[in-house]
Amino acid sequence: MKIEELQKFIKENKIPKIKGKPKTFLGIAKQPHYENVLSNIYAFYFNVNEVHKLYDLFIVSLQELIAKKLIDTDLTKDISFSEGFEIETEYTTKKGGRIDLLLTSENEAIIIENKVYHLLNNDLKDYWNSIDGLVTKKIGIVLSLNPILEIKHKHFINITHLELFNSVMSNLGNYLLEANDKYLVFLKDLYQNITNLSKSFMEKKDLEFYFKNKEEINQIVEFKDTVLDHVISELRIVGDSIEDVDTNIPRRSSDAGKRYCYLKSKINSNLMITIVFRDLLLKDEMYIVVEFKGAALKNKAQYNVVEFTAEEKEILVEGFENSTNNYWAHFAIKRYDLKQDEILNLSDFISRALKDDYLLAVYRKLNEYMLVQKKEKELVG
Repeated sequence: MKIEELQKFIKENKIPKIKGKPKTFLGIAKQPHYENVLSNIYAFYFNVNEVHKLYDLFIVSLQELIAKKLIDTDLTKDISFSEGFEIETEYTTKKGGRIDLLLTSENEAIIIENKVYHLLNNDLKDYWNSIDGLVTKKIGIVLSLNPILEIKHKHFINITHLELFNSVMSNLGNYLLEANDKYLVFLKDLYQNITNLSKSFMEKKDLEFYFKNKEEINQIVEFKDTVLDHVISELRIVGDSIEDVDTNIPRRSSDAGKRYCYLKSKINSNLMITIVFRDLLLKDEMYIVVEFKGAALKNKAQYNVVEFTAEEKEILVEGFENSTNNYWAHFAIKRYDLKQDEILNLSDFISRALKDDYLLAVYRKLNEYMLVQKKEKELVG
């Protein structure tokens, strides 16, 4: 496809912006969909005596949903737990199975099987029969993500996690006055986590736009990749032109491979010039950084003995010595806004910037200092 045709497509079409799902604490902990984790959290919020002080919010919300789901059936729908109820997780069944969440009083029970991504292949008959003789009224619930989940047991009904939380949030206003603020924050975060699990990243109209225009969109993606190839090629030219560095560009398949280029010192790999090009294709913006990492940061004050000119001091990072990051720290930095001609001849631009803005001079003074220190240690050793 010709560039003119791509320009016409971009001009005539508004590309949808896909909103990412908000991060949640469970997502950060890499446990957003673990069923046992969610069951334990549910058990906490179902407990009317817990420190959240939301009292019967969850059980009332669940009871409302049960009543709505069973309105046209002859299944038990009047489980009131008027005398209170006990909560158990991982309740062992007669056949050695595990009921995720069991709510029981002297005469009533709600059996909850918590499903997220796993298939529903649990022995629900075993779950049901394991409560026989313990209560006179009971109902089984499969708590799932799928609103049309088929359940092959006449006494179990499907309620989605999102339905439960929508009911909880609808009733929440009645409990806010006494609720513990800390656990309200946790509750809202859990609601977002459930929403993330329940809904797609994309809306139907966005998918329709893609499949209607997939050829043009993929051409644009390929075009962007070609521009990125150009940038990386120019960065390699820069690295190859500097004798005392090894050029290190992470794999293209990685996120870092689309963001950074490292020119590492051949004397000490913990000293490097880092070219940050992540925003070059978005905002024509680039950073060049002289930085340390790892062992080179054990004694930051040692670099105070290195003498820099007034021009070199202009690009040094204020507060470097006080940095608490022991993995990496910027020693000198310079930001650039590039014109298209400068991106076209990127290797020339960077080479001039390294020299004219004293980045290479700062790097080499540090490199020389580290070489001297290395030799002194070898003599002592």
